[in-house]
Amino acid sequence: MTTVKIEAICLAALALCFATVGAIAQEAEAPQVYQVELILFRHADQSRTTSEIPRMPEPEIADILEQDLPRIEAADPYTTSYENMGEVIPFWQLLDSDQLRLNGISNRVNSLGAYELLAHVGWLQTAPDAADAEEIVLLDLGIGQEQAIGSIKLLQRRYLHLAVDVTLVSGNRDTFSVFSASKTAPAINESRRMRLEDLVYFDQPKFGIIAMVARSDATLEQPPLASRQ
Repeated sequence: MTTVKIEAICLAALALCFATVGAIAQEAEAPQVYQVELILFRHADQSRTTSEIPRMPEPEIADILEQDLPRIEAADPYTTSYENMGEVIPFWQLLDSDQLRLNGISNRVNSLGAYELLAHVGWLQTAPDAADAEEIVLLDLGIGQEQAIGSIKLLQRRYLHLAVDVTLVSGNRDTFSVFSASKTAPAINESRRMRLEDLVYFDQPKFGIIAMVARSDATLEQPPLASRQ
């Protein structure tokens, strides 16, 4: 075998090796996708709550937080991704109501006379580092401005964190403006460490939020062409 042939074989082997290593590295760098759900509800009985005295979680809420979450089956309805070349895949995507894991819990909250269920939404997203994390506006999640305004941010520090910045919108528009809430507007502005599949309760005298983050095997989808035109 000539020297030229040997060199050609070596170069081909090296090229194959680099391609394999590159493919493995690219696969390893694929960001983890999480399923995030949020249940927003208002305290119907405000007679014993003030902005100065935080209320403790009621027995009903404490019982809800101890419930086991339903498991996701191996074949999820949202794991098939679109294959539109040259498009940027979004970092989050809204889920349909039948894809949510906390429907039983939101139904229970809704059935309790002490609370008024305002919204139950869920979505898929990655969890970037804190410096790169982006907010998701409540309106984009389908929560109307007549209910609440604000944003949610999932981010990765040493641990996974969920940052909630939500202001409840009162039916009395004289109390505060929807777009520039005054100090009298009830609000939750808090970041909490999230343990996977644990229910976390963000509380405020006027309203509450139950949140959950779970690891997902789903793939963030590129939107259909019709929705991008």
